[in-house]
Amino acid sequence: MRRCNLNRFASIVLTSFVIAVAGSCEHKELCYYHPHTAPVKVNVDWSRFPMEDPTGMTAYSYLVGGKENKVFRMISHNIDYITLDLEAGFFNTIVFNQSESEYGSFEFVNLDDYSSAQVRVLQVKSNWYVSKATDTKVGTEPEWLAVGRAEKIEVTEEMVKIAEKEYLDQHKDIISRSGTRSVHEVATITPTSVVKQVEFNVFAKGLYNLRSARAAMEGMTEGRYLSSGKPFTSEVAHTLDTWSVVTEPNDPASGYITSIVSTFGLPEGHSGDPKENKFSISLLLVDNKTVLTYDYYIGDLLTALNELSDIEEKIVINLEIPERLPDVLPVAGSG
Repeated sequence: MRRCNLNRFASIVLTSFVIAVAGSCEHKELCYYHPHTAPVKVNVDWSRFPMEDPTGMTAYSYLVGGKENKVFRMISHNIDYITLDLEAGFFNTIVFNQSESEYGSFEFVNLDDYSSAQVRVLQVKSNWYVSKATDTKVGTEPEWLAVGRAEKIEVTEEMVKIAEKEYLDQHKDIISRSGTRSVHEVATITPTSVVKQVEFNVFAKGLYNLRSARAAMEGMTEGRYLSSGKPFTSEVAHTLDTWSVVTEPNDPASGYITSIVSTFGLPEGHSGDPKENKFSISLLLVDNKTVLTYDYYIGDLLTALNELSDIEEKIVINLEIPERLPDVLPVAGSG
């Protein structure tokens, strides 16, 4: 009789232990999959970007004031909005068109830190341009880049609690985006272009003596900060190696040499002094040996870049060669 009672007691204890272990495992399993985050929706409006809509976009969200430097990255082919799963707190978010790997003319730097995240042009070696200033760098022309930002996006504890309840109700289905869950719209970001263009129209007489042209524009910013849009103080020169000729309707010997260059704009602290930016153009004549070089100081003209609206993409600068291009004997094959 005593042994039977002992066996019954042992059976009860073992059953209780199994139930406790099973409940413990279930709790751990739930906590393991538990998101502890809330889904938030950030709308993206591309109406202020002067180019055609992008085919994708990238978002970086940075936790504000956290003990850890938490960064959440998302790439999406949906350009209308992004849905982020974020913990409770405040977040700064940056959005730009395409992804980092799709650009070849500049590089993204410090994307793990909101305040210092930046984009800068790549340096190249020109086979002809040499500046009198030994520290002048030659930078690539940047591709079209639009950047937008929203600061202190709030994800509340209540949002997270709602997500937790929906998770428990669905029991893991929240992991699947096909599951029903409450998505909170928290911000709208409107990216704008950080790249502008300068079109040069250089009037010249005696164009039949021109074989080719090339130019350089000095004193442009090397890059921009993504969090503020502000330009660097460091400078680069951009070369203009491709030109076209548009002759006057009534005088084919006269007309404009034209070219367009893309840039991140003027450097921080630019004052509008003409001498802050030099434009130098070299003309090779049809004898294939005579080179004429003309310098123009255009810092005051380039300030128009800062006056462009978000949807305006370029300014136009008209210059004139001060003398008629001299007649020279063309070499064979120069046309």
